[in-house]
Amino acid sequence: MNWKAAAIGSLLTVLISANTDVNAAQSVQTLAPGVLRIGTYFVNPPFEYVSEGKNVGFEVDLMNEIARRLGLQSFFVNTQWELILQQMQDGLYDCIVGGITITPARQQMLAWSTPYMITTLSLVVDSKRTPQIQSLADLKEAAVGVQAATTDYDVAVRMQKRGQIKSVQIYPFDRINDAMADLASGRITAVMKVYPVAGWLAHETPGLRIVGQVPDDPQPLGIGFNKSNPELVAAVNGVLADMKRDGTYARLAHRWGVP
Repeated sequence: MNWKAAAIGSLLTVLISANTDVNAAQSVQTLAPGVLRIGTYFVNPPFEYVSEGKNVGFEVDLMNEIARRLGLQSFFVNTQWELILQQMQDGLYDCIVGGITITPARQQMLAWSTPYMITTLSLVVDSKRTPQIQSLADLKEAAVGVQAATTDYDVAVRMQKRGQIKSVQIYPFDRINDAMADLASGRITAVMKVYPVAGWLAHETPGLRIVGQVPDDPQPLGIGFNKSNPELVAAVNGVLADMKRDGTYARLAHRWGVP
């Protein structure tokens, strides 16, 4: 192929992409014209958190790219985990993110994108304080910290009932640092979190490590929407599929160390 043909091909690709973005923007309705209003909470690294005064994270980059491809301007609203599902059902946002696992109960409340990631729940321990814990089988006498109203909590309660752990210590969602402080002091033995967050916490604190993943309990993560806007769900699903095909998703995942 000569340089003229290559240049024409590149131009056609740009024009097709631009036209697709315009058509996508025209085909979806949002709360404010030209804006994708996104509910989340910036206490959940590496998905979204505050660094040097800026809102950053994997899902921040992901949603910015989705909005761009839809011809929309992303606008993030900081809220709380305990409120976000009901707020989305009440129509306060166009969509929500936050490392949220798609569950049957949550599907009753909201519409969801196709899962952009399927991950696991992991348990983080202090290898210096409890070197004897080498696997999940060693946690039968453990107190495990989890965040309230999460799949982490649900799984931990089931594990306690089966005798796999001794007790469950519950923390408000935005107080994960309290759980990590209790882990460091020995007040609890482990902290359970979805894998990317567990990996981040273990990496950020010397001596912590992931002792294992909860088996047979996959965690599909998705973007939540009001059920009254199926066109927006379909448009976002189309963009997610395009991002996975063209390698954009893989590049973002590599940047933030997520599956």
